[in-house]
Amino acid sequence: LYQRKWLISIIFILILAPWLYFVKKQPPTYEAYSLIRFKDFDPERLQSLRESWYTELSSRTFAERIVSELGLVLELESSKKNQLPYYREEIFSVFRSTKDPVEGQYELKFEGNKFVLYEIFENNRKKILARGPISEITNQKITVNGFTLQVKPEFLKKSREIRFRIKNFDSTVASFRNRIQVDFNRSGSLMKLTMTDHSPELVAPMVNELANLFVKESVSSGKTRQQAYTNLLEKRLEVAKENLESANEQLKIFKQTHVISLDKELNSKVGDLTQLEEKINKLQKDRDAIQLLLDKLNSQTVTSKEEKFYIYSALAGLDIFKNNPSMGILRQQLLDLRKSKSELAKKVSETHPDMLALDKKIQEAEFEVQQLAQAEVRDLKRQIKMAQNQMTRIRSNLHSLPAEQLKLADLTQKAEVANKIYSDLLAKYQEAQISESVDEGSVDILDPAIPPKAPINRDKKKKAALGFFLALFLSLGVGVTLEFMDKTIKTPEDVKRYLNLPVIGSIPKIKFDEELELNDADKIKRIDAQLVTYDYSPTPIGEAYRALRTKIMFSKSMGKIRTLLVTSFSPGDGKSFTSSNLAITLAQHKTRVLLVDADLRRGVQHNTFSVAKEPGFSNYLMGVATMDKIVQETHVPNLYMVSCGSMIPNPSELLGSLRLRRFIDEAKRRFDFVMFDTPPLNAATDSVVLGTQVDGVLIIARADVTNRNVAKQKLELFENVPVNIIGVVLNGADLDLAHEGYSYYHY
Repeated sequence: LYQRKWLISIIFILILAPWLYFVKKQPPTYEAYSLIRFKDFDPERLQSLRESWYTELSSRTFAERIVSELGLVLELESSKKNQLPYYREEIFSVFRSTKDPVEGQYELKFEGNKFVLYEIFENNRKKILARGPISEITNQKITVNGFTLQVKPEFLKKSREIRFRIKNFDSTVASFRNRIQVDFNRSGSLMKLTMTDHSPELVAPMVNELANLFVKESVSSGKTRQQAYTNLLEKRLEVAKENLESANEQLKIFKQTHVISLDKELNSKVGDLTQLEEKINKLQKDRDAIQLLLDKLNSQTVTSKEEKFYIYSALAGLDIFKNNPSMGILRQQLLDLRKSKSELAKKVSETHPDMLALDKKIQEAEFEVQQLAQAEVRDLKRQIKMAQNQMTRIRSNLHSLPAEQLKLADLTQKAEVANKIYSDLLAKYQEAQISESVDEGSVDILDPAIPPKAPINRDKKKKAALGFFLALFLSLGVGVTLEFMDKTIKTPEDVKRYLNLPVIGSIPKIKFDEELELNDADKIKRIDAQLVTYDYSPTPIGEAYRALRTKIMFSKSMGKIRTLLVTSFSPGDGKSFTSSNLAITLAQHKTRVLLVDADLRRGVQHNTFSVAKEPGFSNYLMGVATMDKIVQETHVPNLYMVSCGSMIPNPSELLGSLRLRRFIDEAKRRFDFVMFDTPPLNAATDSVVLGTQVDGVLIIARADVTNRNVAKQKLELFENVPVNIIGVVLNGADLDLAHEGYSYYHY
């Protein structure tokens, strides 16, 4: 985290600064709510109506009426700089609009005893919409461009100019709908209607207007439906009463003229006929009720999705389907899908993919409801036909009885059926009359909304603190994530843990302060002269190389090493730089050192020590140059060098030849220490081939650059090869990790 402190700081500032600006500029938001109470409702019925109430409250029809009635398209503007706009309640006693007001900028000016209302266009062009005496606009309403206004006389003492804007009606309606929140208590008897707005004087009237409109519509629609149902029952009751009176009169006359006693068998058959007649009557009612709704769905008069949804809901809620689990599941599914659609409609348009997907699910559920209803109609018709056939058989049996007995049985059956129908209708009619009187006061406002005293977002300090901790958490999270994803080697402990190799030296980072404009070779030369001095200057870089030299020459665990190969995992790790400086420190120890540039593809040591590139090591291996011709003296005493020589296409084959063995034997006779600078492991296998011919192999890794996974993969090249890897040198390490005693030189 400390290494990435600047990145973490930048991320922290980039997150926190916009958040603080947002919190500071956020306008105050006020909230108001109203409680609506539902009385004398059956809980099961209330549960089914809850969804329709929610849909009704958030419907566009309600929103348009309230936006129009309260004139919510109005937006006041300050007429002077550095002056806050007035509240609408201070200016207008009346302001409302139609459903299509003209958008734009407006200005109302009071000059003397007259007023002028302007519409402002581009380039500050103005059009006069209305003018007249001030008494006209303060005492009566003025209607222009789809909105109506009336100014309060007391406002004229505060200002003589009003600027306002008329917003888009549709976008205002959409904003209004998105701010409606409806909640029910656990029993469902109370509904909490909540809204938010930036104006404390306007939010409460909005809630109250919406609540009053809902109560008014609920009572009116409920009363209308109940009255229609009661009138229908009343007509049916009159017909049933006439039928009952007629049946009783016929039975009475027949009994007065015929004295007949029915036996037990006849009574049984008459009773069976009566039961079948009642059953058929009930089945026909259920069939007609289902068929009526199905016919409405297929009629051309029902076109909107809303009407079809309510028909499907009514179809699924018929009494005949109460004990049908499949229809019960579909009924609840329709309610849930409708609720999801109402909530989604506040956020997206009708053509949004999510909205279309919900419509498809609703259509599928409605189709299943229709299929179940049609199947039920077919089953009812089958049951009616079976009952009618059974009645026919009973009547055929009755034909064998005397005519007087048969006539009496028929009249008795008709009287009983008529009496049953009349009794059922009378009970339903009385229940409907009771419901009609109760429903009139079943919905009312328990608590109207009151203007809020304080905004709900007033605690900006808490929000600022929340943003601070959020920015801190995210910035630190980015740092930790980058650290977790970073697979580079950073410390000697990483080398031991991941590569399972000892670290025999750590070279501190070198700053190229004045060397930025030089090429790599010039940098190496300049750095050699500065850091590895002839008088043993106690610099951190010089002491690091001397410590490395000591470990190589006198370590008991390594044994005596006279020939050393230096390589790296990848280009840029600093193997050539390390080879040249290590060779200098060995030469300063009064040791005859030969540095061989064995990188036959891209050797650079001849630039470092300013010697000739050809002839060199490749020329010797090809047999075109002798040992005496390729060995060159350098500007460092006791240090000799063999450059890379001419570029050749097949260096790996030459490094595995007998001439390499002869070169090493002859070099060991002439010099005390021989060092080979070879290509990186991920560039060529020259290091593996040459490593089998030397006493030890030294691998260079660069802190914060070398990937540990790549390094482990390249070390697998040495698994089946007789190579002595003496350890790893960590190049570019932090100063405190490279050598604990360096601080002494700055004492």
